[in-house]
Amino acid sequence: MHHVTKVHFGPLLSEVRTKIDSKRPILRYLVDRREGLKNTHPKELLVSDFSCLHSPFSLPDIDLAISLLLNFAKSNKKILLYGDRDSDGVSSTCLLAFFLRSHQAFSDANLEVMVSSESDPYGLCKEAITKIKKSKPDLLVTLDFGSSQADEIDLLTKEGIQVIVLDHHEVPVRIPKNCALVNPRRIDSNYPEKKICTAVLSFKLVSAILFRLSSEWNQLYSKTNTDENGKNEILYFLNGIKYSKGQLDSIQDQNNKNSLDVSNPLPYPEDFTTNVPLDDERKLFYYQCQKIPSFFEQLEEETDLAGIGTITDMMPLIGENRHFVKLALESLTKLYIGDKKRKGLKELLKELKLNPNGITTKDLGWSIGPVVNAAGRMGKTEEAVSLLLSETESEAKTRAKLLLSINEERRERTKRNMDRVERYFARKPERTTHEVVYCYEPDMEPGVSGIVATRMVDSYKKPAIFIAPDNGDARGSIRSYGPENVLTLLESLSEYFLHFGGHPEAGGFSIAIDQIPKFEAALNEKAKLWLNEDNDRPKEHLIETDFTVLPEEVGDKLLKEWKDLEPFGQGNPDIKLGIQNAKAIHLTPLSGGKHVRFHIVGSGSLKFMIWNKGEEFQTFMSKEGSFDLVGSLEENFYQGRTSLQFIVEWFGKSGT
Repeated sequence: MHHVTKVHFGPLLSEVRTKIDSKRPILRYLVDRREGLKNTHPKELLVSDFSCLHSPFSLPDIDLAISLLLNFAKSNKKILLYGDRDSDGVSSTCLLAFFLRSHQAFSDANLEVMVSSESDPYGLCKEAITKIKKSKPDLLVTLDFGSSQADEIDLLTKEGIQVIVLDHHEVPVRIPKNCALVNPRRIDSNYPEKKICTAVLSFKLVSAILFRLSSEWNQLYSKTNTDENGKNEILYFLNGIKYSKGQLDSIQDQNNKNSLDVSNPLPYPEDFTTNVPLDDERKLFYYQCQKIPSFFEQLEEETDLAGIGTITDMMPLIGENRHFVKLALESLTKLYIGDKKRKGLKELLKELKLNPNGITTKDLGWSIGPVVNAAGRMGKTEEAVSLLLSETESEAKTRAKLLLSINEERRERTKRNMDRVERYFARKPERTTHEVVYCYEPDMEPGVSGIVATRMVDSYKKPAIFIAPDNGDARGSIRSYGPENVLTLLESLSEYFLHFGGHPEAGGFSIAIDQIPKFEAALNEKAKLWLNEDNDRPKEHLIETDFTVLPEEVGDKLLKEWKDLEPFGQGNPDIKLGIQNAKAIHLTPLSGGKHVRFHIVGSGSLKFMIWNKGEEFQTFMSKEGSFDLVGSLEENFYQGRTSLQFIVEWFGKSGT
């Protein structure tokens, strides 16, 4: 915690309540300060239902993907779903597989499910190509990779394999041809949201299939719109997308959709109302979906894996992502206490001993997601898939216990690696002074490089790279500290990699062992150029709190004032509170002093927790009588009881 350079304490609660003219001043203040939320209609902020979701038909190639799936299923040709090893890849693969296995339109489908494992390089590597060819599919659906692998897809299509790519990663200049590339990041994509995960894309594909099979498919609606100059224009709506007359004619010409009767469209349902004020497109699409029997009932359970993928892949929790997570939490809570079809996921919730009264965002990010992720990290991705696709309760129970044991093995491996990292930097402290903190040693264990790199960022407040040997080569992970784009750095070093890819915030690569010294030598020079070009990089580590609070103000009542701002996560961080001149009492060391629990004078029975810095805090307290702290309120469920606690992020003397 000594790495903190500056702490900025926010306004007092009393100041906000006095100055903000609103029935809910605390909530209003927070919303207005959050870029991704401040233009959201208040009702859409408070309510989430299916009306808030966009039509899937503005996604590129979605129509082609549906046609391919329906045609190949009807003709009993083999369909192979091939997903990535991480939580988003597993969630998206299982979401689509579950739907295809259970819907009558695909009852004749010859379906196989496959996922990569930790020993495989990312994406359509030679190992994946070999597996795919051995499977001999007629139609291949890749999930969470494929956008940047045009050469490999060309190779497969030449073998007679038709390809669908569901992916949300960056799209290069050359995109795959002769395949359906469903990716919202495509330049030609009209989808309103760009940062959605692949599990959400699976959900979108499922909802589009259900709509395609209904009588509402290709029903044309129209309404008359009056522009600013008082001129009337007829707008047309097809499958939830708005068109002008010229656009509609052009689309019909391109796709030979001559069956549309433009002369006699259905009237836009002006009198139809929704809980949330919506734009014309979402309102009409929701109206049409409501007319389809059991449409939302079929989709409700599909939201669970979409929400898990959104949280674990660190998508920004604004816009549509926010709604998906809230819908997922409702669905998972119903699954926990009800008799739903996802037996494997239900048993996992029970084995994790989560609160049956309400699954939380924390449960997705800190319990469910890591367990699903652990299987891929430990080279056993198929175990996570087998659990999520379990068909009987007994099978689900067995597989849930197995997955938890794999996760425990992952924790132990992470702990061993972190111990080695600490010894590594103790021997070589000069390594922490470079622009990018870097660590590689031959005795590091594979499978947890992303977790270790993230912890290095937390410790040293810099971008970090961690590499471990893996199956004769090595695999590395890079994590950003601020807004810098790690893919830019990886691209500048690509000559040393076997494969690389990822997101702007987090990337991965595979590298031959003999290339590691050359890579390290080039890294420092390239990193300097990389960060010098990035003017947005923070020049100091700054912690800003939303509010400064008095100890007696912190409690359940305060938490309720911003509860509607949940779910918290990427793009919508938890509310950060600052307390000044605090005095600790009833200090209790935990886990041999690694963690510590205490109270502060004036806060009543509220418990304050410090994780992994217990000894540092006790040393600090032996020298100081009072301190400042920054942290967040958290509801903790343990042994059937829910309690409120304050998780301390930083402590010290702020000097302000």
